[in-house]
Amino acid sequence: MSSLADRIIAPPADQIVAHLVTMLPPTELLRIVEMEEAARLSSLSADTLVREHADKIVKLSSRRNGMRVAHALMLNDSL
Repeated sequence: MSSLADRIIAPPADQIVAHLVTMLPPTELLRIVEMEEAARLSSLSADTLVREHADKIVKLSSRRNGMRVAHALMLNDSL
């Protein structure tokens, strides 16, 4: 029996990017937001973002982390 994740077919990345570009201008997609805003955009908690998507996190200072708007939106399943 296959899991739910195996049955869901994600659209190709270029379709996701094309959809995001129609929503926001490219310069807005490159903007870095703090983790609280990234959590709101992605519908994931900030802890989950740090734990599962550390490769997308940008270090803003010694105590502050951020994420690009495009990365946060790509993690949102409702788009």
